[in-house]
Amino acid sequence: MGLSGAALAQNETVLAPPVDPAKSWARVLIADTTASEYSEELLDEGRHYRFGTESRGPVHVWKPSAYRPEGAGVVIYIHGFYTNVDQAFTEHRLAEQFRDSGRNAVFIVPEAPSWRTDGVYWDSLEDLLTQVAARTGQRLPAGPVTVVGHSGAYRTLVNWLPHPRFKQLILVDGLYANDAEFQDWLAMRGHPRQMVMVGFETAQRSEWFIKRYPKAVKLDEFPYLYDKLPPGAAQASVLYIQQERFDHMQLVTDGRVLPALLHLLP
Repeated sequence: MGLSGAALAQNETVLAPPVDPAKSWARVLIADTTASEYSEELLDEGRHYRFGTESRGPVHVWKPSAYRPEGAGVVIYIHGFYTNVDQAFTEHRLAEQFRDSGRNAVFIVPEAPSWRTDGVYWDSLEDLLTQVAARTGQRLPAGPVTVVGHSGAYRTLVNWLPHPRFKQLILVDGLYANDAEFQDWLAMRGHPRQMVMVGFETAQRSEWFIKRYPKAVKLDEFPYLYDKLPPGAAQASVLYIQQERFDHMQLVTDGRVLPALLHLLP
């Protein structure tokens, strides 16, 4: 069985890295997860699915009650280090943040590395989409895929860049490496791609990155749900938001950043 709600609550205050890196949060959860696990519930004005896999841990899926297949997209959220997918989904109130974004999409949250020595658990975007559709019985939208990654999530999402449906990338304090791969992705022919970066610990590296793009848009203030982005910002292929209101973890736990990003961007 996966971690129970009580176990998640007990782990809520754990902030330091594991004492034994071989037993990272993700690995512990994966070792305790079976492919037979499946559950559905109504949660935060939507339907929440959670299913287990044999060696990749659990996957969470959330679909808003106002979901419409026409014009819908897929949003995948990847957590960073020092947590696992069950903890991130519950403690960071991801269903609530997805709801508040107002985006018409199916939201998917898979397991990801929680320690530097972890391998990548989902190296194929297509495999993830296929398993979500099969296990939930839901037909996923055929439109573009938006990937939101926090912190060390880049280790997973960089493997998905060649996928033709991967059109929008939102790195929430996550530009720590793989600059060349992201540049190649932006330069791919076909449908335009958009890379959005929010900087705190990664502010300096993000500044260096956007210097390669003369048409990049930089915002010095973080927009909230009720704000409007400056003209051209929402459509910019490279958008960088430098901010000091939220620290590295508050960017995904405060409950205002993710909804605003998903709401204001196309």
